[in-house]
Amino acid sequence: MERPVEPTKEQFYQRRIAELTQQVATLTEQVARLSKNSSNSSKPPSSDIVKPPKPNLPTGPRKQGGQPGHKGDHRPPFRPDQIEHTEELHPADCPHCHNGDLEPTGQSKIQQVAELREVPLSITEYQLHQSRCRACGRTVWADPPPGVGEGQLFGPRLQSLIAYMKGSLHASYSGLAEFCQEILGIHVARSHLCNTISRVNDALAKSYNELSEHVSAEPILNIDESGWKDKGVKYWIWVFSAATISFFHIARSRGSKVLEEVLGKTYGGTIISDFFSAYIKYANPLQQFCLAHLIRDIKFLTTLPGEADKRFGELLLIEFKRLFHLWHLREKIPRDRFDRIVFRIQDRVLALARSRADDDERSRSRTLARRFVKHGNPIFLFLLDWSVSPTNNAAERCVRTAVIDRRITQGSRSQMGREWNARIWTVLGTCRKQGRSAWHFLQDALSAHHFQTPAPSLLPQTS
Repeated sequence: MERPVEPTKEQFYQRRIAELTQQVATLTEQVARLSKNSSNSSKPPSSDIVKPPKPNLPTGPRKQGGQPGHKGDHRPPFRPDQIEHTEELHPADCPHCHNGDLEPTGQSKIQQVAELREVPLSITEYQLHQSRCRACGRTVWADPPPGVGEGQLFGPRLQSLIAYMKGSLHASYSGLAEFCQEILGIHVARSHLCNTISRVNDALAKSYNELSEHVSAEPILNIDESGWKDKGVKYWIWVFSAATISFFHIARSRGSKVLEEVLGKTYGGTIISDFFSAYIKYANPLQQFCLAHLIRDIKFLTTLPGEADKRFGELLLIEFKRLFHLWHLREKIPRDRFDRIVFRIQDRVLALARSRADDDERSRSRTLARRFVKHGNPIFLFLLDWSVSPTNNAAERCVRTAVIDRRITQGSRSQMGREWNARIWTVLGTCRKQGRSAWHFLQDALSAHHFQTPAPSLLPQTS
């Protein structure tokens, strides 16, 4: 039996060096992955490169509070029709010499004070009497006044307040019950609060459904999705954000069929989204992929140990910094000159990507390069149409309300719960964009539902 040939010291050291080099590369990539932050991963906030440049500020530590040059935020005084009581106060004596003989100067100053009433609620007892018809002998009961449902403890305004606190302030049913007990002075069972939310949910159905039919008519939509749980089952929150509407939809699927359900088989406007496969599969003709996500991926490349990955990321960052420097100056540059410069940058980016996309060796930079080659037009659509944002920040901001609700409530527990969340988020987000009072909208919806009159509309108002 032949003895195996032992390697020489030089061969042993070379092999060991190769093993250690590979280990260092692996560990360096793991450290880079663990070091992901908002600037080099999909974690919020969005990339600083995309944001407008900040104004030059003095360096050094700043004091707390408003800074020099900061425009104060002063509340306007109450209108005369808002003031219920006026008291005229005169000094009783001179605080300097304590003389009580004072002469009015005709000068005065105003201090307005808002205060809760000692008893915030107005409680009315309706005594519904029974009568007998002298003609037919049947007995009849009096009806409650308009806006008061039979068996309801809360009037329309209080129902709207409970719904607003539940939806906008993320209050739990326990918190709402405590608010009613401590502040309003009435004991309310959680079941009654649930019934109130169910009643408001029904009142919002027509307004929500009308807006769902309108979403596909918007020329530009920012779309995003986030996870949701219903009795432990995985669902997805979808938000469709436009300039004057925010439409929420909770679906079992995260796939492109949800886009088809909301927008139809084809959509004539522009979609702004991340690179999730559902948007790629939907293949909308006008598409802008979020560059904040893309730039975070590029910045992550610069933290990797491989020289090829790092160099590719650094070159891309240089080009995108140039691109967004010009983008923020677009209103100050003649359009033809702007187009000439940015399209040269775009050509350099795509040429750089093509040179890396054909590499035989699999790497993160090759994956990113192939994304550029495959989706070049949807990456740079914002350069052609200035009304299109290069990021999906609008949708990400909208979905935060739902994410906060998810953290507090741990999701919903029924179909009604899913409907309620989608409808109240839609009302709150849309009213905020349209400069309307969501609380007054809830009152109008409850009134319309009670009297079976047309529901208030969330559609954008055309001037």
